[in-house]
Amino acid sequence: MRRFQRLDIHARAGRNTTLMNLGSQLPAVVLSKLLGIGTTIATRWSDRAGAPRAAYAAEVARRT
Repeated sequence: MRRFQRLDIHARAGRNTTLMNLGSQLPAVVLSKLLGIGTTIATRWSDRAGAPRAAYAAEVARRT
């Protein structure tokens, strides 16, 4: 983050947008393992994205 700031690149907004998008598409456990973040943090991003945990299971069921 500091490297980007020295170059006057503000990456936080892009990072947050990406986490919000992933949080809306993946369950918190998958997001946690994929990015190496804690499950509590991943759950917060999923909750902020408005993605209930059951939505992922329903989506997977519709794919088959």
